[in-house]
Amino acid sequence: MFHRFALTASLTLLLIGSVQATELELMVSDKMGELTLAHTQLRDQGQNLRFGAGVLYNEDSDLMGNAFLQISNRGRDRWQPLSFSVGGKLYGGELDRPDESVAALALGGDVGVGIPAQVPMAVVFTGYISPNVTTSGDTDRITELMVRLEAELTRGAHVFAGYRQFQARSSDFRNVRLDDGPHAGVRLNF
Repeated sequence: MFHRFALTASLTLLLIGSVQATELELMVSDKMGELTLAHTQLRDQGQNLRFGAGVLYNEDSDLMGNAFLQISNRGRDRWQPLSFSVGGKLYGGELDRPDESVAALALGGDVGVGIPAQVPMAVVFTGYISPNVTTSGDTDRITELMVRLEAELTRGAHVFAGYRQFQARSSDFRNVRLDDGPHAGVRLNF
């Protein structure tokens, strides 16, 4: 299983590295780790385009990769009183128990509420869901819901802590939890 994780992580690094990644995010908990690489391109009128890919590996030997594309109203500075993004996520992976494959296109986004303080902070609510019609493999639905508190310690270095529920509903109507609990992490912009 570790060989599949190493191969997927290497491919992710190669693919994203070729588009000059500007963000590296590492999220961990007692039961999982996730690495995400992303690039943000500023657009006209305060909008930006963010795209990238990530890989999650958990204690149950589940391996889930994702690629995403978002449009948001975030400017160059991370802190804003209110921010929105909307987009899609492609998921693909292998669930070790009950040995099922996952492929899905999920739609969703996030809402960020800025907290004015000496250290820029925000509470961010994120949600993605793939209905049965855009989910294939051995699963019928993917649901990823998350809330977290983010703080920008220095320009280009963010820390966060929150809670995420990430699950796949298998074809036999069982929910397989890829992540369900608190997490913490760091995001570096370069």
